[in-house]
Amino acid sequence: EMLDRIRSILGSIENDDLRQLMALFLDDESLMGQFTLAVAGIKVHHAYRGGLVEHVLTILEAARRVSELYPFLDRDLLLAGVFLHDLGKVREISTEGSYFYTDEGQLLGHIVLVLEDLGKKVTEFAERTGREFDSELLMQLKHLVVSHHGSLETGSPRVPMTPEAIALHHLDNLDAKLNEAM
Repeated sequence: EMLDRIRSILGSIENDDLRQLMALFLDDESLMGQFTLAVAGIKVHHAYRGGLVEHVLTILEAARRVSELYPFLDRDLLLAGVFLHDLGKVREISTEGSYFYTDEGQLLGHIVLVLEDLGKKVTEFAERTGREFDSELLMQLKHLVVSHHGSLETGSPRVPMTPEAIALHHLDNLDAKLNEAM
């Protein structure tokens, strides 16, 4: 049900290219199967099977509302960034038995892993559509991913520098902190 709601929200993206790019992720049955079982963390927030999909859905719902309050935000970009920001955790954290960091999770981390997956989907987008994905939009999307932790000290290679990146960071942090408090 949560994945169906995520599909619906991402299906509401008005930018055709961004919506098609998100569909490439959503149509990846193996990835989505892993996504629905993944945890968002090992010990801290959403540290249970299905925690990642719950975390992403909660932030997507919040992002929809925040974009109504702040109409200058690029709603489509924010929604796509929310969906992608922690998707690398599918590869970073194993949920087989007890939760543990995979080798690639330890050595690369979820931010690098999702950027790799994004690169593959952008290539797939070009193959399917016969045209390149907009480089400026891709850079903005990557910035959302690399800055979502908010500071260098907390693991972001870059601090949030756009309104959408600032919103994503705070929505992500809010959901994580509230889930920790439960």
